[in-house]
Amino acid sequence: MSCPGSSSSPKNNPASLEKEPLYYQVLNETLEEAEWVGYQGYSKFDGLLSPITQALSFGWWPLRLFWSQFVTRFPFNLRPLLGIKKGINPEALALFAHANLDCAALGVPGHYSFRAETCLEWSLAHKVSANHGYHGKCWGYNHPWQSRGFYQPANSPNCYLTVIVASAFVHGYQVIGKEQYLEVARSAVDFLMNDLPVFFEDNQQKSIGYIPNLGPQMQVININALAGALIAQVGVTTGEGPLVEQARRLMNFVARQQTPYGGWFYTTNPQKDLLTHDNYHTGMILDALWTYAQTSGDTSFETHRRHGLEYYRQHLFTPYGAPKWSNQHTWPHDIHGSGQGILTFALTGDLDTARQIASWAIDHFYKGAGDFAYQQGRFLRKPFTLLHWGNGWMARGLAALLLAQQKSYPPTPGS
Repeated sequence: MSCPGSSSSPKNNPASLEKEPLYYQVLNETLEEAEWVGYQGYSKFDGLLSPITQALSFGWWPLRLFWSQFVTRFPFNLRPLLGIKKGINPEALALFAHANLDCAALGVPGHYSFRAETCLEWSLAHKVSANHGYHGKCWGYNHPWQSRGFYQPANSPNCYLTVIVASAFVHGYQVIGKEQYLEVARSAVDFLMNDLPVFFEDNQQKSIGYIPNLGPQMQVININALAGALIAQVGVTTGEGPLVEQARRLMNFVARQQTPYGGWFYTTNPQKDLLTHDNYHTGMILDALWTYAQTSGDTSFETHRRHGLEYYRQHLFTPYGAPKWSNQHTWPHDIHGSGQGILTFALTGDLDTARQIASWAIDHFYKGAGDFAYQQGRFLRKPFTLLHWGNGWMARGLAALLLAQQKSYPPTPGS
């Protein structure tokens, strides 16, 4: 998955790169390293790829959950010892495609568009097989996954990953202009609309499930927000008003789940959640609300977004820009929270906060050569790299920040 050439330091940089050369350097190193390793790496929840954990789970979901969490939470990277091989997570390809597309939109020299197209072509070639009977294109993780609510074998489709990948295709259509990319995203909407369970729907709200054939006990809030944003983008682009209306109902469901103080729980049943208000899921909801409003022109949920953004700022980051794990736990600082925070504040135009988070993350997580550490606890650091979880989300955030900065600077006279 490599290609010839390299992205050398640009000449006549846009103002955003001239003012923030460190961010561009780190971003470029991260994109080049991902390409160099063929986008192969470890994933956060890939513990069940081990033949040892599979055997010790005995096909029982509590043991699958235990081993998955054990590998994730252990202070050292057990994956090599357990026989877990690095793989290509479709989320990584989508994140790196999006970041490369932002670099292409910046107008700096380099083969960013080529790299983005390579990622998108791989994603298209590795969609869930059409013979599974789904209505549209969809994607799943390259590893088995056991959550508290359900189990999915490897390469089984889910809402979250399908939206993340399809959103990269939408961005590819916006930047490169290939009609095929829009067609792929439109097909993914068919999966979301027809193959995921609808927990309830009326003329105001709609709630859909995370995976096909999932019961209503697992209503995840952020995936409804992400689905709503994607459906709105596709509906507006294709001129399909009914899709935009479906998106509005999904976003209305999400808005009504907001607490009076501005946060969102992970599911509609917080008594059973291990999570309270965590960092990156909150950021995803805010991004979705922003994308929906920017795309549709519907500002009905702007009060919810602003209220949530202030909660996010005040309760899910430290004063110096480190990501808190949740509103109740400062530690561990997680690299995904940094990448998500940069993205969220960059999109909303709060560039000072985005830069503060970016600078803290680079100072504390960046190992050089395009790699980021996973977590920093109160007493113990996890220095190993999870490719999509760390490098992918940091690339996504830094690229969005540089693009937002470019848009914020007035054009150079005579340019």
